[in-house]
Amino acid sequence: MLTEIRQATQSDHDAICLLAEEINLQHHAHSPHVFSAPPGIERDADFWRAAIDDGDGILLLATREQRVVGLLRARMMLPAETPFLRSRSVCHIGTVVVTVSMQGQGIGKLLLDESERWARSNAAEEIRLEVFDANGAAIGFYDAVGFGMQSHIMTKALLPL
Repeated sequence: MLTEIRQATQSDHDAICLLAEEINLQHHAHSPHVFSAPPGIERDADFWRAAIDDGDGILLLATREQRVVGLLRARMMLPAETPFLRSRSVCHIGTVVVTVSMQGQGIGKLLLDESERWARSNAAEEIRLEVFDANGAAIGFYDAVGFGMQSHIMTKALLPL
């Protein structure tokens, strides 16, 4: 089966929301203290509508037989204004999802490859993304396609007194 990678349009909105709901359910099940319970696709509809038209970013879709089976959202970040950090142009990947039934078929790699082309065309020097430590499958995938650990984000919950 041929997988097509293309930029999303507003006509893809409903399919994007359904796929995003799939990853939202997984994230909430794993980390309910971080991710809100998905009440349905309506909550995030405006977010995805705006992401499609984001002039500083790109929303890529993977389709098979005209069915949306994966998506990747990336944005260019402003260079750091901290004096002791090197100012760099960075592409930040905020969301990558491939529908469960299609995982392991190279779709995620195709999305990442296209996002890298887009990042390079926008003069990015680096691509960044975050992945939860407990998501071993995603960490293994990102490692296999050339991503490496740069930092750890550590948290401490502050419960009400």
